[in-house]
Amino acid sequence: MSLHQLPVELLDDIFQRLHPSDLVALSRTNSSIHPVALRLLYRHLSISSESPFCNVGVLIALTNEPELARHVRSFAIRLDSCSTLLNSFYRHLATALSNMTELITLDIFVDPSASWVLQASHNSLFPRLQHLACSFPLDSHVIKFLAKTDALLDLEVDAIATPHSMPNLILPMASLPRLSQFTGSSYAAKAIVPGRPVQSIHLNSGDLTEDDVASLAKSTTHVVILGATTSSLPVPFLQSLTHNMPQLVYLRITTTYNFSEAPDAMFYRDIANALESLSDLNAFELSGMHWGSKPADKEGRVWQSQPLADFGMSDDVSFIGDFHSDFFLAY
Repeated sequence: MSLHQLPVELLDDIFQRLHPSDLVALSRTNSSIHPVALRLLYRHLSISSESPFCNVGVLIALTNEPELARHVRSFAIRLDSCSTLLNSFYRHLATALSNMTELITLDIFVDPSASWVLQASHNSLFPRLQHLACSFPLDSHVIKFLAKTDALLDLEVDAIATPHSMPNLILPMASLPRLSQFTGSSYAAKAIVPGRPVQSIHLNSGDLTEDDVASLAKSTTHVVILGATTSSLPVPFLQSLTHNMPQLVYLRITTTYNFSEAPDAMFYRDIANALESLSDLNAFELSGMHWGSKPADKEGRVWQSQPLADFGMSDDVSFIGDFHSDFFLAY
């Protein structure tokens, strides 16, 4: 039996092991093999500032051949902030995106003011998209795009979103029904997390207040991972988390509170006591200081009364192991 007579499933299994250059050569050998090789060649695409001419060629192909664009499952474009591109490039990008309706993963890091490239997708739906990370703030273009991504699980938007950059923008409650992880500003989080099943929240800008904690706790499921910056006093802030997010498993907090003097032993003991109220918590970090812990006799954990200055300095190995857990490494 010749190669082109094999079932498509076997061809897929064989071809996906080949180098892209070999796939290109193979696609030119036979008319029946060509579509199988082409589908695999365009399944995962990555565009960068290093190959500008190749980038344009790929975008033109995806713009002019919608059937080809529908083969794409993951698409990533990362351009340097200093890159100067003509509007024609972004127009091709916009049309190409609107054609890639079978996307599962989309990473788009370009000029933050170019969020209008998502607008060309107004007639397209993206029912399979599960991951979106972008350099765009949560503006009207992004919100309209999100309304067409019912399968989205993981969302990252630009950290610059503020009340001034996204005035009076409301994300319809029907949008993002499956969202489980959010990364962005504290302001954008308040517009996205409440009413959605978000379990993991990573805030890379903004001040998370105790009122904000209460707002984010309106996720329809338990928040188990939280990373944020706050100007509040650490102990009252932890107590607020205990009340609003008692199921936290991993917690990383950076405090910008202006202490009048260096924290003393009492401060550390208060932190440890507050942590014990979070019975599911496995790992905690405060402004780069890691707290060690070990399982309690009955339930929860016993926390050290001071942070770990050096992982290797602890006499009790059980205090160290937690920070090599999947939660800690995945953050």
